[in-house]
Amino acid sequence: MSNEDTGVIDGLEIRPAGEIPRAAIVSVGSELLLGDLTDTNATWLSSQLRDMGVEVVHHLAVRDDTEEFVDALRWLAARVHVIVCGGGLGPTSDDRTRESVAAAAGVSLEHHDDLEEAILQRFAAMGRSMPPQNARQAGIPKGARPFPPVGTAPGFAITMTDPEPVRVYALPGVPWELRELFHRDVAPEVQAIAGARATVTRVVHVIGRGESDVAQVVEPIVGDRDEVELSFLARSHEIQVRLTVSADDPDKAREASQPLLEEVIDALGGSVAGVDEEGLEDVVLRLLGDVDQTVATAESATAGDIAARLGTVPGASHGLLGGMVVYDTDVKHEVLGVDRALLDEHGPVSEAVTRELARLARERFGADWGIGVTGCAGPEPQNGLPVGTTFWALAHPDGHVEVHGRRLPGDRQQVIKRLGSAGLDLLRRRLQER
Repeated sequence: MSNEDTGVIDGLEIRPAGEIPRAAIVSVGSELLLGDLTDTNATWLSSQLRDMGVEVVHHLAVRDDTEEFVDALRWLAARVHVIVCGGGLGPTSDDRTRESVAAAAGVSLEHHDDLEEAILQRFAAMGRSMPPQNARQAGIPKGARPFPPVGTAPGFAITMTDPEPVRVYALPGVPWELRELFHRDVAPEVQAIAGARATVTRVVHVIGRGESDVAQVVEPIVGDRDEVELSFLARSHEIQVRLTVSADDPDKAREASQPLLEEVIDALGGSVAGVDEEGLEDVVLRLLGDVDQTVATAESATAGDIAARLGTVPGASHGLLGGMVVYDTDVKHEVLGVDRALLDEHGPVSEAVTRELARLARERFGADWGIGVTGCAGPEPQNGLPVGTTFWALAHPDGHVEVHGRRLPGDRQQVIKRLGSAGLDLLRRRLQER
């Protein structure tokens, strides 16, 4: 049982009054350290804990080794109030979470007949018999609070008391199972430990500027405001400015962040391509909807990435008429209709050909706007052009076509994403000018 005001669980004070709750996430599995799997669970758990006002101060990945796992838990126990472990609750010999947490807590494992029955029922629901080895999943540390499985792996929570009380949560590594158990069993208790506190992160999406340039603008605005945590996330196609503010509840945190958010947006000006959940694609489609206009694409180097990004937005069909991937030089001529003499004279990656792609995309689909892109994404130079050579063009409703070009940095995937963003952002800017 918990006391919602004092961070007390089962009579033990997990978070002393006045302390900001701190948490660590432990991802379990040798495959994470061998590079065989990307750890998306830790990222998701951090975002959930942050929203509850919990400060995540450590991410650790541990091998399937009981001794190393126990050492990690004991090291973290002296530094945080909450530890969330993901993975290692399966039925095989390399699943060590139950034994490791029990050893760290100084208790033995205890078999729960009701958990074994729940696992049996999960297998029966799938039309299968439970393998005998799955019965070991019903053994959890003595005194732990069990979490009945939503898949085939139960989770649990237990309080370690040495050197100070720390609440440990063990969840399965399968992402959908982890998330359901977290929402159902972990989140209410963690919120009680954290108390009346919530954290909101406001995100400003910036296109066409480097991280250091953005930081030079934003850092003096935020200054030494202790109530705001400023961070920058450089992605392949944008820079994210992240402003994190805590308050008694999400509405108050959001309200407190608004004046600073507006100041940052004003300072960054036209390079701001979206705010919070609204990214570049969302903004473009919203602006098209505002003026009841449409766009079509003809893509070479991006191979459909621009149309695909627009298509991920619900209701995209109201603004996106269609797109054509014209990767091969012959296809540019035979399918889209780019003049062969133009291709021979200027080459497939050129200002002249990109201009034609945008014009023909608008014409063929009957759209108000047309986007065309060409480029050399690599890894090898193309027709004597260095990797990163790119062009993007926008055909306007009045028939005018503007073309831009530059050498974009990065590997193949980064060049593709940055070129797609350049084309979309050009349309965004022109729509905002109207």
